[in-house]
Amino acid sequence: MSLAISLDQNEDRWILALEGELDYSECATFRMTIDRVLKHAPPATVVDLAALDYLDSSGLGLLLSLSKEYAALGGRLILVTNESVDNILDLTRLSGIFSCASSLDEACTMLSDVES
Repeated sequence: MSLAISLDQNEDRWILALEGELDYSECATFRMTIDRVLKHAPPATVVDLAALDYLDSSGLGLLLSLSKEYAALGGRLILVTNESVDNILDLTRLSGIFSCASSLDEACTMLSDVES
């Protein structure tokens, strides 16, 4: 299954939802979306990976790159994960690098808690 990317933009946060497989063959498309987010640098971005079926090291590398570059711009990044993504983050010992939420609602609450 290929990767489907949707982007919902508003003033205080962007929500980037990925569905399908984030592997080497889809990284160029995802990188263009990441560059768009970084160019506009909204105060917060949620990357919703809940509908992701597969994540390989290439995709994980792009998420790390986004996290690092976004933090340098002063933005807040939260990943919405599923069990598969959680397992990959735990296995690679990267779970402490990302702010993670189990649902989009939880991610938005985490952002609201910081804003207040």
